[in-house]
Amino acid sequence: MEVSALMPKMVIFVVLMVIGYLCARTKFAGREFTRDASKMVINVFMTATIINSVLVTDTRLSGRELAVVMLALSIAIVVGWILAAASCRVMGLAERSPLFELLIGVMNNMFIALPVVEELFGSEAVFYCSLSCIPFNIILYTYGVYRLHGGRGAVRLKDIFTVPLLATFAALIIFMAQPPIPGVLRELADSLSAATMPLSMIVIGSSLGSVGLLDAFKNWKLYIMCFIRLLLCPMLVWLLVGLVTQDIVLMVTSTIIAASPSGVIVSVLAIQYDRDAVFTSEGILLSTVFSMLTIPLVIYIIM
Repeated sequence: MEVSALMPKMVIFVVLMVIGYLCARTKFAGREFTRDASKMVINVFMTATIINSVLVTDTRLSGRELAVVMLALSIAIVVGWILAAASCRVMGLAERSPLFELLIGVMNNMFIALPVVEELFGSEAVFYCSLSCIPFNIILYTYGVYRLHGGRGAVRLKDIFTVPLLATFAALIIFMAQPPIPGVLRELADSLSAATMPLSMIVIGSSLGSVGLLDAFKNWKLYIMCFIRLLLCPMLVWLLVGLVTQDIVLMVTSTIIAASPSGVIVSVLAIQYDRDAVFTSEGILLSTVFSMLTIPLVIYIIM
């Protein structure tokens, strides 16, 4: 798909997020809606999308090819954390250093990257994107929690093994074993997965409804964060992934994952660990707004 063909989809993404944002600002959708809807999107619709990706794809991978895929996706995840740690040391952010690090290291690989790569390449890219849950969850709930907890974070297996991650393992088993799947289950997975993109965008918009737009644009440090998260990370990932594979679908998918804005989960964790949730919410809002411009730009550059 050419970038020009993707642009109408990005416009739809923006409109859906604006609808969610306005619903939250006008109290049509409260915090309870955002919390419950996000759980539904993650645990039901994204799970169906992940499973559906292997039911409709014709892609087949050997053990070696699967190892290359996991290496490329791990690069997409790890590069952000490395750049985050380095930038925090250079900027000297004191108590906000862990939050700044997570805003750069934690990308919205499921809510933003997954719908984008699905529009670009279809089910094969969705399957690749879902596999990124494995390194994503492991790093976030080990090192990420460790940083938020002031170096005393405890690793909880129930946090690492989220429903999307378990769905990824199930999809991997289906992908490798190719068991017979009844037609009604295939149709159910396809129907549920169709709702993932619009609901994801609306939930993202409503989750940012408590953040003032002007406040988010006043913090110059967040612009640096956005530059690293949205432009530097994907460009570096594109170069590094190109050293391990020439599969264009895998290369572009890994790059778009790296080009995704900061994940909403950062604000959730900031609240949980009594950190500055306002700062993280402003960073997520700013990076999400800019990503609607930078993702097409990145795709234009690499394709």
